[in-house]
Amino acid sequence: MQLHLRKRYKHFTRYREIAQVLVRHGFGYLARQLGLGEFLGLARQTRDGDDARAPESPSPAERVRLVLEELGPTFIKLGQVLSTRPDLLAPEYIAELEKLQDRVPPFPFALVREQIRMELGLPLDGIFTQFDPTPLAAASIGQVHRAVLLDGRPVVVKVQRPEIERIISTDMEILYDVARLVDRHGPWRDLYRFEEMVEEFERILKEELDFTAEGRHARLFRQNFAGDDTVYFPSVHWDYTTRRVLTLEYVSGVKLTRPEELDRAGIDRRVVARRLADALLRQILLHGFFHGDPHPGNLAALPGNRVVFMDFGIVGRMDDQLREGMGDLILGLVRRSTPQVVRAVENLGVVPRHVDRTALHRDIDALREKYYEIPLSRISLADSLGDVMAVVFKHRIRVPTELTLMVKSLVTAEGVAVQLDPELSIVEIARPLGRRLLARRFSLPGLKRLVAEHLEDYHQLFTTLPHRLDRVLDLAVSGEIKIKAVNPDMDRMFSRFNAMVNRLVLGILLGSLMVGSSLLAGRGYTVLWGLPVAEAGFLAGGILGVALIISILRSRRF
Repeated sequence: MQLHLRKRYKHFTRYREIAQVLVRHGFGYLARQLGLGEFLGLARQTRDGDDARAPESPSPAERVRLVLEELGPTFIKLGQVLSTRPDLLAPEYIAELEKLQDRVPPFPFALVREQIRMELGLPLDGIFTQFDPTPLAAASIGQVHRAVLLDGRPVVVKVQRPEIERIISTDMEILYDVARLVDRHGPWRDLYRFEEMVEEFERILKEELDFTAEGRHARLFRQNFAGDDTVYFPSVHWDYTTRRVLTLEYVSGVKLTRPEELDRAGIDRRVVARRLADALLRQILLHGFFHGDPHPGNLAALPGNRVVFMDFGIVGRMDDQLREGMGDLILGLVRRSTPQVVRAVENLGVVPRHVDRTALHRDIDALREKYYEIPLSRISLADSLGDVMAVVFKHRIRVPTELTLMVKSLVTAEGVAVQLDPELSIVEIARPLGRRLLARRFSLPGLKRLVAEHLEDYHQLFTTLPHRLDRVLDLAVSGEIKIKAVNPDMDRMFSRFNAMVNRLVLGILLGSLMVGSSLLAGRGYTVLWGLPVAEAGFLAGGILGVALIISILRSRRF
């Protein structure tokens, strides 16, 4: 079936470029499926060679990466976001997308100078005594330069690439059109809502394009770790920060990618590794606000074994429910408890109706057996979470983006930490934090917060329950409620249920008769022919009791 993408002709050039890139990397069928054939020449439309790949040609996953790289900033960012979604993509695609590099040639220094003047309202020499024209790093959204303020403080200045917002806006319109098309006609429309995913991606991009948001992230990290001498976060110079220019304190730490320099500076790599893992786990489990990209280039160390975090464009946020669910997952992994891990996965994600829960339990239990004989100190948290996410992908469980970003952050940080200290176990570091999280949850303030958060829900439930119950009973009496039994064992179940109810009623009658007879025994009441009421009641109760016992014995269910 050929789909027809809604084509905005103001983006004609971009559509043609996308179609040509798809064809060049062997996805011509996809270009035609989306109705982009009109943007290709006749020869390109009819040629079959664009889809026939030689045996030595790149794999489909590698070709997807090449397409995204060639399409530029928006699609590179999309690939980087998708690389954090092992619940959506197979492992070979995740591995390829993780290779996406956001490195592009720097834009001219004249444009840097002009961007700063427009944003800060002053010429370069009115703000800085020194400004290095050669950038420290250049990416698709911006580039970073070293500089010195007029008061002598060293800083790094991040400047947004001109025209990047317009480019991303065009690509986002195209992505929305593709998502709506797939949601209407795609084979996955019952499992995923692609338009919602594009909305989430747009939110991430908008935050990255707003450099004041990155400044707020840095400030929040500093607040969360105030007074902690094990980690350090650069301060923000707000007087020289706007949406398109960010000025941060320059920190001359030693990059964690340079172990020899760490040793020469007297920095203990084992201590730094442990502090890095501890800081990230505290961000996730205790603060609910964590660094989303702790790769080696964004980490450094200072004398005194202090870990420095840099680049706060990508962060994750976890509300109380998500943070507690993550704590449950880590505790389940630490305790090797299959039920707790399954419960945590179900609470963290949207479990499809068709999921085979028996198979889900079996797959989680297989993970428990895999790690059961391994000492806790030898278990890799990254491997454990990776295995859990593989199960999530297998059963098509949808989990929040923040959860997959958190898994990616932990995996990245563990890789860095283990390079510094091969004996490090993040699981061992996570265990006391998990206990602390659990203790905080069931502490008096935690219980008060829980009650306060749900008090209105419970109030509404209990105040509306009588009315709803009364309505259901009215419908039942009027015959408007109909139940269709499709279970072949339903008749047998109802038979057992009726027998149970009959015994219950008989037992209540027996108890009432015996109690009533006992109360009347002392009063000497009689009925016809002078028969005492109490004796008659006891006699009837005895007969009923014997009948009840015989019925229970015959059923063999006691």
